[in-house]
Amino acid sequence: MNKKTIFFLLLLILVSLMTPARDSQRSWTTTFNNLKFGLYMAENNLFEARFILRLKSEIGLTPAQEQKIGNMMLAHEEAAIRRSSDIKVLELKLASLLKNNRIDRREMEKMAREMSRLKTDLQIDHLNYLLDLRDTLTADQVQKIEKLKKDFRAHARDRMGERRGDSPPPAPADKGQEPPADEDR
Repeated sequence: MNKKTIFFLLLLILVSLMTPARDSQRSWTTTFNNLKFGLYMAENNLFEARFILRLKSEIGLTPAQEQKIGNMMLAHEEAAIRRSSDIKVLELKLASLLKNNRIDRREMEKMAREMSRLKTDLQIDHLNYLLDLRDTLTADQVQKIEKLKKDFRAHARDRMGERRGDSPPPAPADKGQEPPADEDR
């Protein structure tokens, strides 16, 4: 496999890791939105730690950077797991509250607001984590990622054209020359 294909596969893995697991109820809309978010983050040079660590030799990470990124990744994942579990607990409590014959509106509103706050905090923490990861990279390393990204796009465009059967347009013929004869006739 070449580097461009690996880059694309890593990007897909990155997006799948960002997508929260939901038993078997994962909707295509949610998956698509998470894919768009991951691509948007990649467009702005905000990459997950696993992705950066996989490209460590291509972008020239130092051992100190590698250690720092690994520590940041573990700390972020631990905090995200805790916050996600807090959200799930509140969702269960809200569901049980809504099953009662008499619904306490104030308690329901309080829980909904708390869930929204936790979800917002989770997103903000994730964005700050991505920005902190980018800040650990040098300008040269960010440029190398940008170059890998451009190379990947060109390769992906070429591959998409091959799959559709598109071929490049024929070169314009000079007016004084006849077009070459087709041997398949």
